[in-house]
Amino acid sequence: MRQELIAQLNAWHEEDEFEQIVSRIKEVPTPLIDDELAVHLGRALNNLGRYKEALKWFNKTADKGKKDPLWHFRVGYAHYYLDQYDEAIKAFEKAHKLDPEDQDIIEFLEWSRNEAGVQEGPDDSGDAEDSAEEADGNSDSKDTEDTKR
Repeated sequence: MRQELIAQLNAWHEEDEFEQIVSRIKEVPTPLIDDELAVHLGRALNNLGRYKEALKWFNKTADKGKKDPLWHFRVGYAHYYLDQYDEAIKAFEKAHKLDPEDQDIIEFLEWSRNEAGVQEGPDDSGDAEDSAEEADGNSDSKDTEDTKR
């Protein structure tokens, strides 16, 4: 049953059916939402523009995400679209340190630095999991980049 659920979530992701993902995972009692489901939920929420809510779910997986460039990218992505550029920079710098060849990371890091008025910064100025906890109520949305990560 679990494998079928994960397969369905992945299929919905490929079909851009992000509301389906959110609805299905939210049927699971919150204490039973494990790290894998939390990542699926956070990713879907990011793709729906519900960045603050996505950060809460990514924060749930922060311990496992510390060495995962994709986790840091997703956190940075949410902060970027919440106009929280300093937090986005921290997350993208950590992601870049872990995966220096990823072009999406490089692009979002550059955009974040431009928005913040920063040209260059250290590769690792802090842990992005700390920034996942700092989301404030600023939810002005930009046109989202279609990365589906």
